[in-house]
Amino acid sequence: MEEYFLKNRNESIIGSSFNKGKAITGIIFNPVDYVLDGLKFINNTKIENVTIETNDFKSKVMKGKIQSYFDGSKDIITGRVPDNFEELFKIIKSSDLLCELSLSEEEVVYIGKVIEVYEDSIDIDFLDTECKLMDHAYVEYEDITTVAIFSDYLNTLSTVTENREIN
Repeated sequence: MEEYFLKNRNESIIGSSFNKGKAITGIIFNPVDYVLDGLKFINNTKIENVTIETNDFKSKVMKGKIQSYFDGSKDIITGRVPDNFEELFKIIKSSDLLCELSLSEEEVVYIGKVIEVYEDSIDIDFLDTECKLMDHAYVEYEDITTVAIFSDYLNTLSTVTENREIN
């Protein structure tokens, strides 16, 4: 497990990296103890420092849990692992996933659906906590600190959205 200290952030991010690309690092997010909660992609330019956790017991426990993420065949980590934000957002858009954006200068996160992907930016529809359209935005990759997918919260919101479309 690695602990990522980010510029302009008080809290660090802990996880197990599965990919270090030119522009982004992909981790399986470990918010607390032995809990895994989705994938996070960190903008490499926002990483201030990385430390390696050396708890042998935790490493053994987490190894099996982490393997289950790969066995679950999430295409984004077993097949076409993205090297940069453009590749990542193309996968998110084509998979019709909700994502969570953490921006450089803000202490809040935004949940949304990617509408269009460009070489240096995205168009995204931001949703509120009830999955209703809140805003449409143009976001440049350089302004993004992290992107999260497959978290429990995002999966729950996706289920709510799907159920709303069915009814």
